[in-house]
Amino acid sequence: MHIPPNVTTHFEMNREWNDIKWIFEPDGSLRDIYIQDVSLSVWDEIIVYLNKNFSLTFGDKTKIDKDYVLKYLQQTNQQNACQPLIINLEHIKVHCYFFIPEEIEFDIDPTEINSITDFELIESFMVSISKALGLQVTLTAENSPKFPLFKVDVKNGINKVLTVEEAYRLRKNMTTISIQLKYLITRLKMMLFPKQYEKQIISSANKEHKPTKREKNVW
Repeated sequence: MHIPPNVTTHFEMNREWNDIKWIFEPDGSLRDIYIQDVSLSVWDEIIVYLNKNFSLTFGDKTKIDKDYVLKYLQQTNQQNACQPLIINLEHIKVHCYFFIPEEIEFDIDPTEINSITDFELIESFMVSISKALGLQVTLTAENSPKFPLFKVDVKNGINKVLTVEEAYRLRKNMTTISIQLKYLITRLKMMLFPKQYEKQIISSANKEHKPTKREKNVW
């Protein structure tokens, strides 16, 4: 995948919270973590890995029921939501809802990320998943899989958090005007109609989910 020259990809050490916190400023929405272009075999692999290495809450269980989840993901007409998963990273809760077989999606509440230590919990989670699966893991704004704000790809030596300036340049260079307008409209809704926007966020969780190919990402 082509990476713009203004986005470095080396592993960054000694990050400063002031350079990162803009990503987690509360705005009424969640932050998503994506693993794109996957298959049921990858789901199988990650379920085994999560069960072995993390503190989990899966309904009234502490392990994911792999057979149940894989069977659910293979259903073409899913009438009911799958049992949700909570991954307990100390005080931070990472949720997974098993939407579609082609994409693994987690979400986190940005209000739980308030320091470099909190960020490093998320980073460690993403690095461990990337290393275990040999795949790229990205963190984005809610429902924005094409625009990584933080990317980890252990296999290819990538561990990169966008700065505000880099994010602005990438968005400015995006050619799809409708994407830019959608972003502006969303920001206006958050500022002018916070209650209505909150309802919209809740309802969006029930909408049909479609996978986004990794090649469609802006970097």
